[in-house]
Amino acid sequence: MNTHPSHKKKILYLITKSNWGGAQRYVYDLATNLNKDQFEPVVALGGDGTLKELLTHAGIRVITITSLERDISTKKEIDFAKELWSILKTEKPDILHVNSSKAGGVGTLLGRLSRTPKVLFTAHGWAFNEDRPYWQRVTIKSLHWLTVLFSHKTIAVSNAIVLQMDWPFAQSKMKVVHPGRTIGVMYKKAEARVLIAQNYQGLEAYLGDPWIITIAELHPIKRLNVLIEAMRDVSTEHSSIRLIIIGEGAMRAVLEKQIHNLQLTNHVFLVGNITEAARFLKAGNLFVLPSKSESYGYVIHEAGLAKVPVIATNVGGIKDIITTGKTGQLIEPDNAPALTEQINHFLERPEQWKMYASNLENVMHDRSVEKMVLKTSALYLLTFK
Repeated sequence: MNTHPSHKKKILYLITKSNWGGAQRYVYDLATNLNKDQFEPVVALGGDGTLKELLTHAGIRVITITSLERDISTKKEIDFAKELWSILKTEKPDILHVNSSKAGGVGTLLGRLSRTPKVLFTAHGWAFNEDRPYWQRVTIKSLHWLTVLFSHKTIAVSNAIVLQMDWPFAQSKMKVVHPGRTIGVMYKKAEARVLIAQNYQGLEAYLGDPWIITIAELHPIKRLNVLIEAMRDVSTEHSSIRLIIIGEGAMRAVLEKQIHNLQLTNHVFLVGNITEAARFLKAGNLFVLPSKSESYGYVIHEAGLAKVPVIATNVGGIKDIITTGKTGQLIEPDNAPALTEQINHFLERPEQWKMYASNLENVMHDRSVEKMVLKTSALYLLTFK
């Protein structure tokens, strides 16, 4: 085990999936930006997705956990535990950094049993916040609570993450480190609109109109139905307004039906997934996120970097990004009239909202990947009791 100060500390990152989401981006940013004179990063994950490709391209060693590629089952959980135990015994990391709620309990427990010197867990969100039966939420919260207790330290991506884990002994083990974010070269407004319109026939007729834009999975928790309902009322006063929803998911058919029933087919456009969607954010005059729950709100962070005004819901980690009347406007979730009012306010007083966008850009530029890596590295080097 590399414990001598002159040796690099080996960090084994554990994450369940290798697709490209917020947690995967977080692991990639940490692994590729660590001080290579101090740390040796290795990533263990399931699947052969984008994260694995990008890490390999960046020269980071990747270990594929084959049991994480299969559907959930008791056998799979046992196989996963066996595979991870073997990896821990072979790699002998100085630090195990777990980044998956799904694998969190097993990962942190085995980290302790294998006597890995430091076991950290990053809480990217709590599954007990989702719309589930009460007994399921309590069961899931119990498992998350044990994950926090098994870790030496739990990193929370927002203050809300800490407040929501309100069971005994948990909050004293948690520390907030806000995610950093960088975006490649962003497309300018006109270019971004043309490129988005290529994905949706008919949208090219509205390139000069005011655009509201959002990036979200078409999932019930995102409450896109509330935004579409608000668009019905906004469009009666502002007939040129367009809503562009970037993302895909199980709610597509339901949302398409709602758009049709409300006669909004010329106002609301489901354009599907777009690779590196953040680079297209300048296409919007306004960004709206109506979610019922958000652990942090990467897309709002990105909208800030794009200098696009933001309306979002007063939930979860969004409150760590948006301050009402300063960096944007917050409304309560599931409140279409309030959302309508704020969109109309934006359309009628654009100069005030430009000030919000400028303030948000300053805050988000200060919340950089470099700062996130430095704060996390300090936790790696900290001696825990």
